[in-house]
Amino acid sequence: MEHLQELYQIEHADSVFSFLEDYPHLEPILTDAHEHLVKHFGNKLDSIHLSFEDDEETEEEYLLVLVRSNAAPKDALKIMDKFDDDWWLDVEENLVVIAVDVPEDDD
Repeated sequence: MEHLQELYQIEHADSVFSFLEDYPHLEPILTDAHEHLVKHFGNKLDSIHLSFEDDEETEEEYLLVLVRSNAAPKDALKIMDKFDDDWWLDVEENLVVIAVDVPEDDD
């Protein structure tokens, strides 16, 4: 699990690693996700964050991968759509949510 610290900026690492202990099959998915995100976003990638999320309303727990991109919002969403189509939709892992965070559009 320590190699994930080299790939992601991890928030609340204790919670993330505890969750991964319960769901060890997620570790290789997170490793592959990082590789595919870097491939798709390239130089439009600022950082990739990983955090544990606990939704009080639905009582669901999951890991959030938040991609921070310097691309224009429309372009970042296109890249994310391509990432989804090329790889993520085939994985279909509901314990991991991958989202993109882009700067606000100044238009």
